[in-house]
Parts: sequence; C-alpha cells; structure tokens
Amino acid sequence: MNTRYHIRNTKYRKGFGLIEIVIVTAMVSGALFAFSQAGAFALKLLRHEKETLEMTLLAQEGLEVARSLRDDSWAALAWRVGVQNPSLPYYPVLAGGRWTLSTTSPGLVNNTYSRFVIFEKVRREGSDRIASSGSEDQGTLKVISRATTTARAVELAAYLTDFQQYIPRPTEAISVSYEGATNDGDLINFPANDSGTGDPGQSFTTPASAIQVTKVSLFLRRATVAPSNVYLELRTAPDAVPALGTSTTVVSTAIAQAGPAWVDFIFPWPVPLAAATSYTMRLRSIPDSAVPFSGSAGALRWQYLQSGAQGPYSGGAARRYLLSTGQGQVLDQYDFGFRVYAMQ
Repeated sequence: MNTRYHIRNTKYRKGFGLIEIVIVTAMVSGALFAFSQAGAFALKLLRHEKETLEMTLLAQEGLEVARSLRDDSWAALAWRVGVQNPSLPYYPVLAGGRWTLSTTSPGLVNNTYSRFVIFEKVRREGSDRIASSGSEDQGTLKVISRATTTARAVELAAYLTDFQQYIPRPTEAISVSYEGATNDGDLINFPANDSGTGDPGQSFTTPASAIQVTKVSLFLRRATVAPSNVYLELRTAPDAVPALGTSTTVVSTAIAQAGPAWVDFIFPWPVPLAAATSYTMRLRSIPDSAVPFSGSAGALRWQYLQSGAQGPYSGGAARRYLLSTGQGQVLDQYDFGFRVYAMQ
C-alpha cells in the first residue's frame, strides 16, 4: 500500500515539473520578447534623437552662414536676396574657403539631409514693431534655416540687421598709392568667365612707419552687365596663406560701367602692416576665378599704366593669373591704380 502510493506520488511530481518548465519557458520568452521590443524602441529613439541633433546643428550652421555673410557685406547679402524671389531657397556652400549662397542644391549633407535658408523681408508698423504689414525695413531681414529628410524637418529662424551702419568709421588717410593709371585694356581677364585663369594683384611698399590699413581703393570699371561680386585680400606675397586681411564683398553691379571710378574695399578690422615692407593686394571673385568651371562670370577692368622697364610705380608691380599656388605672371612694366588708406 505504501509502495503504490509512493509510485503514484513520484509520477505526479515528475508531471508537475514539466508543467513548471513550460510555464517558466513561456515567462522567459515573454520577458525576452518584451526586452527585445524595448531595445528596438530605445534604438529607434536614439536614432531619432541623433537625427534631430544633426538636423538642428545643420540648421544652426545655416543661420551662422547667413550671419557671416551679413558681417561680410550687408550690401552684397541684400543684393543677392533682392535679385531673386525672396522665398527662393538658398543653399550654403563653400567656395574658395568662403561661405556663399547658391540657388542650386549641392546635394545631400552626409547623404541624408537637405539644408537651405530662406530670406524674408521685414515690415514694421507705426510703433516700429515687426508686423505682417507696414513699411519695409531696409536694414532688417528674417532668415529661416531648414534641415530636412524625406520624413521630417527642423526649422530655426532669426533676424539679421545692418548693425555696421551705426559703427563709426575710423579717421583714415591715404598712406601709399599709385593714381596715374589711365589705360583700360583687357589686361587681366577677370573674373575669367568660368575659365579659371586666376586673379590680378598689385604689390606695394609701406612707408617708413608701420600702418594699420582700414581700406583699399582700386580704380575699376565694369565691362559687362553683371560680373561676379569681388573682394580684396592683403598678403605678404601673392600666394602666401593665410591672407593678412580680407575685405567685405563689393557688389560688382554697383561698379560704374561708363567709366573708371575708385571702388572702396573696406576691412572689418584694421590690418597691421610693418614699415618699409612689400605686400600684395589680390583681387578675388565669388565664385572663385582661380578655379575652372566655378561659375565666375563677366569682366572688370582694373586701370593700369605701362612705362619703362620698372613700371611707373617704383614700390611694386602688377600681376595677373594668380592661382592658389604660384606667383602668377609678373608684369614688370605695369602698375594698377590703387590707394591704401590707414588709420591716422
């Protein structure tokens, strides 16, 4: 009797163990499935946060590009926006080491994101507050920077103002110049009409005392309707990098076409130059005329004079076809018209 009961009890316990195993296995499987779902959700969330962060940083960079262009030249930025539809997207691109805006998409950033900025005109109502209607504020623009994917977008906005108009210019005077340029031939082939032949330059020698250059004026004429915009660099040598100073951008359509005139290239900060030392001023374009097929367009004439074996200006010489490396072609008998202004 005891033996039979023992056998039945043993079988019962063995069967109960199998049920426990099935239940535990189901519980573990359910837990593993829940963990896997939680892990997949966490990875999806991390990817989403990573994408959001990258898009936000790209949009912030778009705003910084707009601010840098404002600091470089409000006139050039306002001109660029004004000649196109104000709602047209502009794509920030690097050209010749400088940010610029293109109406053509350069492609996806990191093969994932599209990034562009849009400018809007700003209007103010009677109490000078920004409003949807009212008089247009010529010294303010709204910029909207967007980074997008096929599924979503991040958008940031800011206002740009022409604050530099309120900063007084330093007292300045001509420190060194050559003003005898009278010829207007096509000597420099600049901005090169997409051929990439390079930039023109002019070397000069500073006076016996060190100076701080505030601006340089060049004797220029616009030879075509809409050449590329231009700026000026001061360098220790024609191909020396980095430049000692870079001027604000000059809108080329504002340069006189009927006849030559002195065009100011203003430096945001005074550029210190040593006494009795040779330097080079290099005229550059946006897009870069030193890069073939960059999109540089039109023609400018930099007035010059040719005379004797040394040229009319004894402190330097004209150059042309300056590329990213090399001294370009020296024109020993030529000099371009220029004025170098320094703080008094």
